[in-house]
This record gives sequence, C-alpha cells and structure tokens, in this order.
Amino acid sequence: MEERLKIDIVIPIYKSKNTLEALILRLNTWSLENSLDCRVVFVDDGSEDGTFELLQALKTQIQFPFEAVRLARNYGQHTATAVGLSLSNAPFVAIMDDDLQHDPADINRLLEQLIAEKADLVYGVYKEKKHGLARNLSSALLKKITKSKTMDFSFVTSFKVMRSSVAQSFRHAVSPIIFVDVFLLQHARKVTTLEVVHSPRIAGTSSYSSWKLVNLALGIVIFHSSFPLKAIVRFGFLMSLIFFVLGCYFIYQKLFNDVQLGFTSLIVSIFFSTGMLLLSLGIIGEYIRKIWISQQNLNQVVVSERNSA
Repeated sequence: MEERLKIDIVIPIYKSKNTLEALILRLNTWSLENSLDCRVVFVDDGSEDGTFELLQALKTQIQFPFEAVRLARNYGQHTATAVGLSLSNAPFVAIMDDDLQHDPADINRLLEQLIAEKADLVYGVYKEKKHGLARNLSSALLKKITKSKTMDFSFVTSFKVMRSSVAQSFRHAVSPIIFVDVFLLQHARKVTTLEVVHSPRIAGTSSYSSWKLVNLALGIVIFHSSFPLKAIVRFGFLMSLIFFVLGCYFIYQKLFNDVQLGFTSLIVSIFFSTGMLLLSLGIIGEYIRKIWISQQNLNQVVVSERNSA
C-alpha cells in the first residue's frame, strides 16, 4: 500500500466568525476526498470578535487532525503565519487564507508541482484577483516599492506549499515578523509558481486596508533592505558636493568682487544641512531602536492558549 504524503496546513485567522464554519466544512470535504495525510494549524491572531471561541465550539464538526493556537494580541498576519510554521512537523507545509478565496483542492496541484519540479517552494499565482480595486492597486504599489535587484516579490502570494526545510526557518521564531516571504525565499533553493483560481470572499471584507499594505511595503524596505542607508550615503554625498560648490562660489565672490556674505545664505545653509543631519540620524536611530528591542526580547510573540485534537 502506497504511503500517504503528510502535509501541515497553516491558516492564520483573524475576525473570521463569518467564514470559519464554511472554511471547516470545505476542509472536511477536501480532507475526506484526497489521499493526503493532512493536519491543519489554525493561528488566531488575537481576534476580539469571538473567532477562537467559535473554533472551540466547532471542534466536534472538524473531521481532520488540527491544532488551534491563540496569540495574546494582534501581531499581524505574517507573524501569525510564522508561528504556525514553527509548529509544523510534516515533510510538506501549505499556507492559505481563512476566507476561502483559496481552494484547498489546489493544495494537491501545488504539491504535485513542487515534487515534479523538485522545488522547495511553490506559489499559487492568480490569473485574476478577486480583491477590490483599492486592494489591487495597493498590492501593485507594494510590489513596485519593494522591487529591487535583490528583492522581487512580484509573484508572491499568501497561497503556497513548501518543503519542511523551508518552514524550519521559523522553528524557533519568537519575534514579530514583518514579511514572512523574505525568510521563505532566502531558505528556498528553487522557487516555482502555478496558476490557481482566486475566488471572491464568501463574506466580510479583507482586514488589509490600503494603508496597511503601504505600511507593509515601507516595513520591507526599511527593515529587510539596505536601501535607506544607501540613500542616506548618496544624499549626504550629493549635499556635500553642492555645499562645497556653493562655498567655493561665495569665497570667490568675497575675494574678487568684495561681496558681503549674506545672512540669508548662511541661515539657509545651516538649516538645510541641519535638516539633512536630523533626517539621517532619525533613520539610523530607527535601526538602532529595532536592534535594541530585539536584544532586550521586548518583542516576543506570546501564545496565550493552545490545544489540539
């Protein structure tokens, strides 16, 4: 008898009362129909609407092995996903959303693609996104902001399957994660994609507002790239060159034309250079603050409740 492939499915949930029951019913049907040996890890990201209590009440309806984790507060989808990955122990791990915009049946296709391509990570990419116009525009802006020679998240989605070696990067994760895919892509030797269906939400609206997506993009640029530091160096060099040229000009005027150096030019130069220094020190200070918080263990993720069946 052929051994069934084992896979853990990580599903971060947040304010999901309107979709949770339908999600469980769909997972029940899928788990009974397919040949995979699956376990689901639900990670409640500090919901305050009774989502975790509803999950507990639905335990008798769940027909597959699962683990339910509740975080002490809302840390964000990527941190909740990282916590779920740290609890995975199967050879393969899938990640999907809680709103049924991802079809669990596509996990089989993603897994087949992963094995056939001998890849470490496969993303389910959408031919047509069913988000709202504002969400789609914000997502496009995020990918534009974060794209560079070393970073390209144009194909990244929240629906993916990976080998355990990639998920193991979060085995000891205790700190909040800004963008989980940065770590996944770093640990994946080969990455591939597969087109999947992106369905409309069955209820409610996405918790990701346009402002949250822009903040996510800025967080990726600031804390997962050296772009701000490089920008400071280049800006400082440019301003130093400009100030040098202006200084030479004023010295020339003073020596050869006997022009009185103006008070206005002096004040403008002082304010401008001071503003540049303050801006640079502010960004550098933000890096130092993050390092200090991490070293002091002030940003640990707290799991307030955990049970399984």
